Amino acid sequence: MATQTKPLIALLLSAVIPGAGQIYNQEVKKGWVILGSCLGLGALTYWLADLNKVTVALALLLLWLSAMIDAYRVAKTAGQGAEFYYGKTYVVTMLLLVGPLALPLLWQSPNFSRTSRLVWTIIVIGAVLMFVVTPYLLNQLIPQADELRSRLGF
Repeated sequence: MATQTKPLIALLLSAVIPGAGQIYNQEVKKGWVILGSCLGLGALTYWLADLNKVTVALALLLLWLSAMIDAYRVAKTAGQGAEFYYGKTYVVTMLLLVGPLALPLLWQSPNFSRTSRLVWTIIVIGAVLMFVVTPYLLNQLIPQADELRSRLGF
């Protein structure tokens, strides 16, 4: 980073628009990823219902708050990026909370081997596919369950 940034300005920018604090700190790529992830989670919050909506809204809030803290810490350390977001605990937490939106963080982290990156990617994509496919399978199985129950005399 070529110029000194002010931590409070980075925090406020990130509070108003997720990722804006990172862009202010000249971490443009990270800022756009955060903004896109928040927009994606916001869209999911709009389209989903019930408990899924609450879960996605909480993930959005966590990502937004994390972005605010990150923008402040990076600006405070004179642009020497806070490496906490590459730590295994943080990356795994983000994978569990926001799923595929955290895959770029996984692949940029130097703390994971290529094998563990592949395994985590398969787990996350498998979980997403399971959540997407399960409602359709249940819709097909429930009518068949009623028919099976009537044939068996239950």
